[in-house]
Amino acid sequence: MKNTFKKFLTIALSLLMTVSTAVAAGCGEKEDIQPPKEEQETLVKSGYKLVKGGISEYKILLPVNARENELLAANELQAILKKATGALLPITYECEENAPVISIGQTELATQKGISAENRELNRSGYYIKTVKNQLFIVGGVNFSGAGCVYAAYDLMEDCVGYRYYHSDEVYFQQKQDVDLYQYDEEVIPSMDFRATSYLATNDEDYRRGLRLFLYDEEYGWYAHTQTDTVVNRYAYSDYYFGATKTVENEDGMMVEVPNHWFSNTGAQQLCWTAGAEMELQAAKDIYVNIQNNPDKVYFQVGQADNANFCTCQRCKDAIEEWAMNDAGLQINFANNVVKLIDEWVKRDYPEGRDVRITIFAYMGTDNAPVVQGEDGKWTAFSDKVKPHKKLYFQYAPIYTNYAYDLTDVENEGTYTNLVKWNDLIGEKGRMSIWTYETNFAYFMYNFNNFATFKSHMQTFAENGIDNIYSQGATRTNQPTFQEMRLFVESQLMWDLDRDYNKLVDEFIGAYYKDAEKEIREYYDFLKLRYEQVRVLNGIKFNSIYSDIGAKDIWTQGVTDKITDIFKRAYAKIEGYKATDYATYIKLYERIKELELTNIYTNLSYYSDNFTQEELNALVDEFNYYTSKFGIIHYREGTNELPYPTYGLFDNLKK
Repeated sequence: MKNTFKKFLTIALSLLMTVSTAVAAGCGEKEDIQPPKEEQETLVKSGYKLVKGGISEYKILLPVNARENELLAANELQAILKKATGALLPITYECEENAPVISIGQTELATQKGISAENRELNRSGYYIKTVKNQLFIVGGVNFSGAGCVYAAYDLMEDCVGYRYYHSDEVYFQQKQDVDLYQYDEEVIPSMDFRATSYLATNDEDYRRGLRLFLYDEEYGWYAHTQTDTVVNRYAYSDYYFGATKTVENEDGMMVEVPNHWFSNTGAQQLCWTAGAEMELQAAKDIYVNIQNNPDKVYFQVGQADNANFCTCQRCKDAIEEWAMNDAGLQINFANNVVKLIDEWVKRDYPEGRDVRITIFAYMGTDNAPVVQGEDGKWTAFSDKVKPHKKLYFQYAPIYTNYAYDLTDVENEGTYTNLVKWNDLIGEKGRMSIWTYETNFAYFMYNFNNFATFKSHMQTFAENGIDNIYSQGATRTNQPTFQEMRLFVESQLMWDLDRDYNKLVDEFIGAYYKDAEKEIREYYDFLKLRYEQVRVLNGIKFNSIYSDIGAKDIWTQGVTDKITDIFKRAYAKIEGYKATDYATYIKLYERIKELELTNIYTNLSYYSDNFTQEELNALVDEFNYYTSKFGIIHYREGTNELPYPTYGLFDNLKK
């Protein structure tokens, strides 16, 4: 296999920092950022005007039984066009056959014109758009509430008025009096059909929608490390609570002890996957209750606990030797048996049909598929018992990946090989999703070094048939680590992998930091350069999502002084707004300050002796104020009992 991998070579001393120079002189009004259009096809005018002289004769047509996302698409389209042109397009549910309309969803008019989502693989996010004379038709996927209609509205507005959504408080569009109706006839299918990440900020539904992101668990009735929940009676499982109370409610409503052999002999957090039919039946019953209680959900994850404390009893050892090959094989066989039971009950109770998908992890200790390689190079199941049931789904979470390297680099040979193995074993597109990572869980205050590799990782997943991605951030907190830029750039790439990462970075920095864009781009490039320097010159590798990226050897006094200088120059670039536009000054000041919190954290952690007591008191107060204001609640991963709060972290330095 090794000869199929690229060798990653870098000479750090030859690295040149590329700094954006497209910045207006002084501190006056900055020229509007124009989104890059060079990669888009030339738009063809239809000869009709959506808006002429700030007035429109068009209406937005919806089906009588419009789905939630179709109604939302109509409202978004109406609002954006009104802000950009002043024209208000009324929303209606009926119209004459040749009336000028934008039809969203399966309207009667769309049906009459032969336009439908039927027989189109639009999935969750895709859409079909077509112009017919003076009418425009948009339809989204049949099975996923028409979410594609919302994204069609955004794309349409990008074509018509240059609409770009950078952040909830930074949205761009052109002011225009005349807007052409363009000629369309195309299916638009995003590179990643399901796109999700998680920070405290992405709990906001409007923000997620503007970035075309889903809530990471919104299709799940049960998610993440839930497996032990299937055979114990306790509150909903989360990563932060362990220790099962080995009891279950019996048919008489009495709490009875669960047999010890149902659990791993190395800890109650994991099940013993060879415990047998009684445990499998109980697990299936508990999952099925959840299925019945969540009629609108599709996925139900029976995920292993967040560790590799698997059972080592003699039954498990014998099974691994005889037919399972490894712990992943044991888990598949257990899940197969559970799925068979659930499938029978679903057929019995939902004769009209219901889509239920049971999902398990390929994760810590179960990431290596139970397969053997044939002469043709393909991987096949170690035994029939580990062939996945056709209704069993998988979420591959490559936790041992070095995210500073491409997946096809020799550094990530294990991750890539496991991806191929699982693909061959499952043998069907759409049954494997990815849970990947974009933060260091020991250092939320420092930038995760995947800037240069995020796109290539997504490309590798796409090349292997993956279109369902959850990229985990800090989840319970925000981070001062270009979070807003990451979310914009990553969401753009997951939508269309043909886009250029660096151009998207430039676009965002220019739109979001405006007059300080040159300095912020310099800071961004300096961070990347520093990680490369310490890798090559100091031999420091960042090969884990818990690597020591906050080490003092990385963030030396000279480095922090350089960063301090960059931020001083960034603040100077916006100083003029104090007198001309104070609201803009405050907005830009706080955006810059959020990024600077990493350097403040470093100075307080390692170099507090360099400040007078008065300066130190002010710096600690500033750190407390802004981390609280920006929702930067935790400085590392923790639990409810040990949350690692940022607020008050350095209060011991005050006097």
